[in-house]
Amino acid sequence: MRWLIVTADELGRSSTRNQGIVDAHCKGIVTSASMLAYGPAFREAVKIAKALPKLDIGLHLNLSEGEPLVLGHKTLVDADGNFWGRPEARRRAKESLFDLKEVEREADAQIATLKDAGLKITHLNSVDHLHIRGTLPQPVAMVAKKHGIRCFRCPADKIRPASLTLDPDRVTAVQEYHQAAVNAIGVYAQQRMRSTENFGGAALMGFLTPDLLVETLKALPVGLTELMVHPGTKAAESGFEGPERELEVKALTDPRLKPLLKELGIGLTHFGKL
Repeated sequence: MRWLIVTADELGRSSTRNQGIVDAHCKGIVTSASMLAYGPAFREAVKIAKALPKLDIGLHLNLSEGEPLVLGHKTLVDADGNFWGRPEARRRAKESLFDLKEVEREADAQIATLKDAGLKITHLNSVDHLHIRGTLPQPVAMVAKKHGIRCFRCPADKIRPASLTLDPDRVTAVQEYHQAAVNAIGVYAQQRMRSTENFGGAALMGFLTPDLLVETLKALPVGLTELMVHPGTKAAESGFEGPERELEVKALTDPRLKPLLKELGIGLTHFGKL
């Protein structure tokens, strides 16, 4: 049997991202969303999550961009009190330059923020997959267990359509995600947390057309798979808020998908059912 969780990341990032996730869930195959604990569209995202009881909610832990929830960090933030940004945060995590107690406090605050808003959190992932990098899995897993979160994202990307060709930089990034994820599995397992057997989406990010999604589903392996997606409506002419977000909505709501899933014997599920 093949089971599929389709997780839309960054609920709460913006109203345009929120709308894309709503459309991809209500009209398409998105079953789960990972939510930022704060952001310009956080309150709107809380209302959306409560209005859509079939949309499974997880934390999209942020240790990379913007301001933290907890004041007084020394290693997680720069001189201005902001997170270091993705490339520098990756480097610092890899080189074990973060105080893990700070990571623990920040993760705890972000989970508590969602729970205090009345949301049930079933799983955890993070901006730029920082939750699997370096020594960060240990404090993140401990906090997740404390809050009763049983599932985490293991982005060991093994799913790539045969027709998709990646540039060398993307190949290197996907390989790094894979190795870091494999290294983190044991740490999360010690806290009795589980993930999916298969993962896809890192290689597909920015290329998720309707035809590529159909090709991906046809090649889905046996077992449980998480597919990471980033649907939204266009908020810029280029970049991560550009037209690619709307292309993902088009892919995830393609009328061929649900009949194809039935034909292939693929069941849609989410982390809350694990």
